[in-house]
Amino acid sequence: MLTRIVNFFGHAAVASWSGESGARALGSMLPDFATMCRARLAPADDAGVAAGIELHHATDAAFHTLPPVLALMRELDDRLAHGGCARGPRRAASHIGTELLLDGVLVAEPPYRASYLAGLAHDPSGVRWREADAAPRFAALLARLRGHGVPADLGDASAIAQRLGRMLAHRPLLAPSGDDLRAIARGLAEHAPRVAVAADTVMRALRARLETRSAGDGESPAASSPGSRP
Repeated sequence: MLTRIVNFFGHAAVASWSGESGARALGSMLPDFATMCRARLAPADDAGVAAGIELHHATDAAFHTLPPVLALMRELDDRLAHGGCARGPRRAASHIGTELLLDGVLVAEPPYRASYLAGLAHDPSGVRWREADAAPRFAALLARLRGHGVPADLGDASAIAQRLGRMLAHRPLLAPSGDDLRAIARGLAEHAPRVAVAADTVMRALRARLETRSAGDGESPAASSPGSRP
């Protein structure tokens, strides 16, 4: 993978399909939070959190193979190439940007917003870390996210471009120049309507893929039908 994706809102949305909230939603976002804290997760004491972490990895494995997702990423890559964006930033932005644009569609859904906020509000005492100094870094991140609330700025392509700039700035091969960032902002704004149209198809396909996996593993499916809304 080009860089670790941090589309944690989308993971909270998927966690809501089980009809549960809180522990599972927090767990579903934890691998992304670990990246943001530059820390490594240890097995969680909280069973709901542990289930959410497992769901996160299953979601990533399914999502990144979905044909509509791959098509959206290729389309954004083409847009950015035509806009003059350099190869490294273009590849990263086409991947991460598509995911964050999708989160920008999902963030408008009240059940998904509720799942996200319930995850942030859940007692994190059952979360375990491999580094001794990770817990205070996570506590600071959690406090900042709670203070910010629902990331409504994900609905703004220019805000996503700014996020991408910050996320990639420390990666020499991926860091965008000023011209690259302007091309990325234009490309995201042009691509946003396409993602909005495709979002329902993507979420239905993801839900169906997760249910098929769960049924094959002998587990309870994530939801009773493959609709994109809980």
